[in-house]
Amino acid sequence: MTTATAAPATTPHLREDLLTPRFYTTEIEKAARTDLNGQRPAFEAMLNEMETDYNRDHFDRKAPLDRLRDLSPEEKQAYESYLVRSCVSEFSGFLLFKELSRRLFQAERPELGRLSQLMARDGARHAGFLNRALVAEGLTLDLPKLSTRRPITWFPLSWVLYSVFLSEKIGYWRYILIDRHLKANPDNNFAPLFDFFEPWCQDENRHGDIFNMLIRCWPGLRQGLRGRLLSRFFLWSVFLTHSLTVCERGDFYRILGMDPAGFDAEVMRQTNRTARRAFPWVFDLEGSRYLELRDRMVACHQALQTGKAEGAGPLRQLGRRLHFGGLLLEQFLQPMVPASAG
Repeated sequence: MTTATAAPATTPHLREDLLTPRFYTTEIEKAARTDLNGQRPAFEAMLNEMETDYNRDHFDRKAPLDRLRDLSPEEKQAYESYLVRSCVSEFSGFLLFKELSRRLFQAERPELGRLSQLMARDGARHAGFLNRALVAEGLTLDLPKLSTRRPITWFPLSWVLYSVFLSEKIGYWRYILIDRHLKANPDNNFAPLFDFFEPWCQDENRHGDIFNMLIRCWPGLRQGLRGRLLSRFFLWSVFLTHSLTVCERGDFYRILGMDPAGFDAEVMRQTNRTARRAFPWVFDLEGSRYLELRDRMVACHQALQTGKAEGAGPLRQLGRRLHFGGLLLEQFLQPMVPASAG
């Protein structure tokens, strides 16, 4: 369900497709009824940690973010595309947390409002650094204008809790794995922006822990068939989006000296393992065909994109779409295991 309509996007490197970052809202009145009593010690500890802001001094706003070496035109485009998508994604999180904060304060839930306000602070900080890196590339991204031009998508609160937990945790593993790779291979570190990925990922990890706590404030979200379906759908959909984004736009990771498919698989493994702390069920990634189906889906998706660019006939594209849909269903139905089993 959308609450606004979008004008054609003119943002550089931000083409309109299913993988484009979106802006979201949710059932804020319901969020204001969150019962913290069962999670009060965890909530207070997380609020205190956010107030302390351990990363305050780790983000030097005056640090130059210009690239350290020249890139080919194709490499430059891949890097800039990564910056734009990441910046829009961080700004989307900032807007969600900001709106939550404003409305929760209005609903007289100041403790929840303050926690959301502090998460918005982190999102604004990240988006600001990415925007500065874009300026260093000679690109200007008008984030406030972009937020009024793109649609706002409404999700139920349960969907937001599950999806934001996963997006924060998958973000943590993306940033920390890139950071570890570049520390082991410093010759591939071509931009000062990457030096901020370690404190950056700690913010993502902390936000994920907060949403884990919020999920536990709504016990029904983790119980019975509902918990199993939510676990399956959101793990699958977040992993699918990540796989298509990383493998389809793999040039950026190859500039860093990383194998896109291998990076994607490791991010999924680590995120799936982390999800055991929050979800009742997780995928059996090693004991199923999940990753094999990932490879086939990525190849089919790339064939669809190539066919579209080359003007392939509708029947040929229909056959590819049906094949892609079959692969999606087969992966969605891959075996899961109880989180308590590992």
